[in-house]
Amino acid sequence: MSLYGLVLGRFQPLHVGHMEYLEAAKEGCERLIVGITNPDTSSLTYNQADPNRSKGESNPFSYFLRYEMIDQTLRDAGWPPDSFAIVPADVADLGKLPAFLPPADRTTVFVTVYDEWGEEKARRLEELGYAVRILWRRDMSERVTSGTELRGLMQVSQPWEHLVPPAVALHVKRSEWLPSAAPGGAFERGTSSRSNRTSG
Repeated sequence: MSLYGLVLGRFQPLHVGHMEYLEAAKEGCERLIVGITNPDTSSLTYNQADPNRSKGESNPFSYFLRYEMIDQTLRDAGWPPDSFAIVPADVADLGKLPAFLPPADRTTVFVTVYDEWGEEKARRLEELGYAVRILWRRDMSERVTSGTELRGLMQVSQPWEHLVPPAVALHVKRSEWLPSAAPGGAFERGTSSRSNRTSG
């Protein structure tokens, strides 16, 4: 068992599929580090392996809000505060990434693979000297849910709360990222500006 485990995700927002991932990784380490990718939603880098991850509309929630979602959810699930930490993890900038992560010689990176981006993440962390363990490889049709599905349900005012932990539902409802009554399912203030921030 490694001293540290590392998981990576955008968590836009955290959902029940992510929790399956975090719980599985927790079993393989003493302390789990949750790395939030695309931490700066105003500066997004295009990647051919997953073009949608760099779109502004795919990254509506700030780093701080995602931190709050994850922190409260894990505490609500009974995780001791010293059993996890949450850090920014910009996998688009490998040169700076190690400064935010635990030492490679004491860390195992846990990855789940559904598409080429999962494979790409594993390769990037291996380049930095981290041991990478693939928890599972699954077809996209086997996913419990996805951030894309969740945001789509929110946009058309369909039920979505059952797909996220209670703390996440609370934070989303308190945020400004809520459907408005405007034609076409536009969003209230605080979101339209974010959706235009794309790069690549």
